Amino acid sequence: MCRFAHNPPILKKGSRICMKTKKVDLISIKDTIDTLENDRKVLCTSLLNEIIFMQNTLDDLKKQVEENGVVTKMCQGKYDIDRANPALNQYNTLIKNYSSCIKQLNELLPKEIENNDDFDDFGND
Repeated sequence: MCRFAHNPPILKKGSRICMKTKKVDLISIKDTIDTLENDRKVLCTSLLNEIIFMQNTLDDLKKQVEENGVVTKMCQGKYDIDRANPALNQYNTLIKNYSSCIKQLNELLPKEIENNDDFDDFGND
């Protein structure tokens, strides 16, 4: 199983992305965004708002999949058929967009951060 399956990348203090926290630390991210030039600030704020929305939506979709399973029954007239849970399909689509937005935001934010979690060294083992 993927190392990030239960802890998708999310934002943490400052401007770097970290796997260790469960929620977005909005105050420190907004403080970092406020230091940026205006065009970049507007873009980062917009991305952050979308990330927060997607994170909440992903949580809801994940609960639906956990409650109903990955396969659901669908009524087809006189019989039922098994099909992939629509929430799982939506989750899979949204997680790709979520990851893309996080990557984009991370690239726009300043790199000079107190970061002791070795995130930048990840994958260089």
